[in-house]
Amino acid sequence: MRIGTDIVEVSRIGRAVANWQNDFLQRVYTEQEVIKIGLADPNIERAAGFWAAKEALVKALGCGYREGIKFQDIEISHDDYGCPYFIFAGRVKIMLGEKGIQHASLSISHCQSYATAVVILY
Repeated sequence: MRIGTDIVEVSRIGRAVANWQNDFLQRVYTEQEVIKIGLADPNIERAAGFWAAKEALVKALGCGYREGIKFQDIEISHDDYGCPYFIFAGRVKIMLGEKGIQHASLSISHCQSYATAVVILY
């Protein structure tokens, strides 16, 4: 079992979105995530939560954004009850297989000031 966690100031993600709007959103988030965050009036708390989830995942993997991992290899979606889960692609999907990891649990929380995420891989 591997555990990763991250916390980010919502205002930090807000500044990144304000300064580099479409470039930042499209570099960091998948097309489906950008739709959920919104382009016209971005939900910054949601963007920060997605950011924290991606960071927690690469910490749980133990590699950070090295070895060919890209932000868009990690997508956050939600089930019918609103529970977040990952959709993996690219190098992340390969690494999970190489490490024998078959399951990923994700929890995201956010408020006005902070977003946090916890990931358990097993």
